[in-house]
Amino acid sequence: MLLQFVPALSAIVTKLIYQRNLHGLGWGWGKTRYQLVCLVLPFFLGLTSFGLVWLLGFGGFYNQSFIAEAQSVFAETFGLDIASPYLLMLLLTLVNGTIGLFVAFGAIGEEIGWRGFLVPELDKHYNFTKTSIISGVIWAVYHYPLLIWLYAPQYDISPWPLLVFVLISSTGLSCIMAWFRLKSGSVWTAILFHASLNMHNQGFFQQLTTETSNLTHYISGEYGLMLALVAATIAYFFWLKRDSLTGP
Repeated sequence: MLLQFVPALSAIVTKLIYQRNLHGLGWGWGKTRYQLVCLVLPFFLGLTSFGLVWLLGFGGFYNQSFIAEAQSVFAETFGLDIASPYLLMLLLTLVNGTIGLFVAFGAIGEEIGWRGFLVPELDKHYNFTKTSIISGVIWAVYHYPLLIWLYAPQYDISPWPLLVFVLISSTGLSCIMAWFRLKSGSVWTAILFHASLNMHNQGFFQQLTTETSNLTHYISGEYGLMLALVAATIAYFFWLKRDSLTGP
């Protein structure tokens, strides 16, 4: 959690040193339609990537122990006895996409730095393509220590393929979030997108997936190949819309 707020701290310190203010970080809300898209789109990114994982057999659907634990939580916390696993999945999706976002508040710390500060500054000097790539590469490398020393050892897998996958997914996701940040003028689009992606991807779809082979953790999840491919595909759509941005 502390690491997630390093980009925000860096952005704030840099702004205060060079500008003596915090203007230009995109504090305004902007148009609500952009915020709503950024709230919902990550769910479909996760649904598409994990749906392909399940259909192609790289992971199993669904993790019964996760569902049993969620049923217990709903019963103890809300007094709801939910027998149907599919109704429970729907409720979990709604909870993750609303009040669950407060659990993923670490996205604020990252996005004030990446999309609040970095993307607009890059946009002053480079076109949209270079801005997306540079910010995406920086964002990917920022995650590398986590992959090498925590995630890969946790699942006893090699980190090296994941480093490539994260580079692709981070660049694709950065393209999407950079487009919304520049189009709306609001950093809240990126914050909502990032928090929503974390909650749906890590807090729901990954938990719902069972390991079917040693390939499961290479293909599924936020560091897997499938999300990288789906994110790159969606990013291409927004890259085609780059001319709709007015520029700095």
